[in-house]
Amino acid sequence: MHREVIFECRDGAHSGVTAVAPVGRGRRPTPQAIAWTLPGFGENARVTTSFGDLPLQALRKRDPLRTAEGANRLVHWCDRLRLDNGFLTANPDAQPILIPANALGNGMPRADILVSPHQRIGLLPPGYQQEYRLARDLLGRPGILRRPQETMAYCLFHCEQPAVVIVEGVAVAVAP
Repeated sequence: MHREVIFECRDGAHSGVTAVAPVGRGRRPTPQAIAWTLPGFGENARVTTSFGDLPLQALRKRDPLRTAEGANRLVHWCDRLRLDNGFLTANPDAQPILIPANALGNGMPRADILVSPHQRIGLLPPGYQQEYRLARDLLGRPGILRRPQETMAYCLFHCEQPAVVIVEGVAVAVAP
């Protein structure tokens, strides 16, 4: 017997990720390999808001985020995607990338951050014309490495339109 597994977000929105997995009676589906393409951040990363830096785990809908240009944009959607050991074993590309403090320059990032391999990261300080790279494309730079986890919770969020926000002092692109 097979069952289509659809990864849904806490608010019921479809994450866009599906997989077909064999299911035994009374057992959870066996995770199958999928093409991992979701962006996201570890829960303890801090995003700059109009009222200071806020851990992403505390971010809520309608919180005002400070953009790299200095304007405020309201959070339109946010959620946490929790991945268990079985999923991470079947999908090693979903394992997070560690970007240590100062790996991209002085104060970039301000603290170690875990990000999804598909998170777009700005390579220049906020306020400059950005050159973005996927976090996985930064592997091989000094100190930047894949950090396997037993379980991982990614925080995902966006403003209603594409925006460049600041996470731990780094400009990052978020889009619906």
